[in-house]
Amino acid sequence: MGLTLESLDVLQGEPDWLGERRRGALATYERLPHPSKTDEEWRRTDISGLNPAQFSELEHQDGFKLAGRSTLPRGVILEPLRVAAEKHPDLVKPHLFSLIRADRDRFSALHAAFFTGGTFLYVPDGVVIDEPIVGQHTSHAGGTAFLPHTLIVAGRGARFHYLDEYIGQDDEAVGYRSGSAEIFAGEGAEVAYVAVQKWGRNAWHFGDQRARIDKDAKLRLFNVTLGGRFSKTRVEASLVGQGAEAELKGLYLASGQQFFDFHTLQDHQVGNTRSDLLFKGALQDTARTVYAGLIRIEKGAARSDAYQANRNLVLSDHAKATSIPMLEIDNNDVRCTHGATVGPVDPQHMFYLRSRGIPEPTAKRMLVQGFFGDVLDRIPFEHARNLIEADLVARLG
Repeated sequence: MGLTLESLDVLQGEPDWLGERRRGALATYERLPHPSKTDEEWRRTDISGLNPAQFSELEHQDGFKLAGRSTLPRGVILEPLRVAAEKHPDLVKPHLFSLIRADRDRFSALHAAFFTGGTFLYVPDGVVIDEPIVGQHTSHAGGTAFLPHTLIVAGRGARFHYLDEYIGQDDEAVGYRSGSAEIFAGEGAEVAYVAVQKWGRNAWHFGDQRARIDKDAKLRLFNVTLGGRFSKTRVEASLVGQGAEAELKGLYLASGQQFFDFHTLQDHQVGNTRSDLLFKGALQDTARTVYAGLIRIEKGAARSDAYQANRNLVLSDHAKATSIPMLEIDNNDVRCTHGATVGPVDPQHMFYLRSRGIPEPTAKRMLVQGFFGDVLDRIPFEHARNLIEADLVARLG
């Protein structure tokens, strides 16, 4: 039976405008076709084993905290998204699902119709939050749909760090998951956002992180993907104001039969903007990954500076990484660089470590940690960096 109009009854208590949007997104979901292999974005992605109709129960949970013991500065709003939609419609209504649009595909529409849990953060003009804010989204059961959504609005000159953790148990039954975030960085704001996806090994995951960056604002966005049997993630930044900057970093470790799919977009809509993207992944066993990234320089975006790189370390003869970097440039006065690499562990590096008495599994783990080092070093706040390093050590054994 799956998720239907009746399923929305469990989300009672929301304002009328949000209920109308949910019903509209559900109608969009029912109207849109299932993605086809003829669609460029999906032709390397096998979703034939997914049947959304098998997930009829919604899992709901809200959770967030400050990493330290400080209190929030005056004027900051940090609330469950559904509560904020009722109390602060003037802030939530214009932003919610304006970047992650329901009509993009069936999975975006399903998320917009049935998002459960999630967080709203509003930081007023000029406010600085010293301690990182942590949103925790923990799945407690398999066979369910759990779709948290984060909405972040940063005022002019605001500065803060935010971490989203998506957590599940490896022995959970098959589940449907989507963890998505919309980020609005106002003029001169400095926002650091980190998402760590570690759903259970049987989860189907679809996630989007999309940001709008205004004049002289800076976004540092880090995506870490470790969990799920299947994970499709889109990371997209629109630079809409002069002087806007986006630093996009990704790190993924795939093992067993995991499949990870990444699509990134660096969209320079105006000139004098800068973006820097580096996604790094390691694969072992029979895991597969696909990365497709686009730098788009629009016609009026002179003096844009964009860099994009995807690096893959293949640890097994049976693992496979596919990388597709792309450029779309409508202005000659720009500087763009892109590239991709896929390769095995350097035999000389392995020989060096083995010759010093280090067992092969330990040597391989050291090489993987070294491979990820330049990305880990760029994680913008210590709480997230320590968490990610510990997760990597645990998964590398």
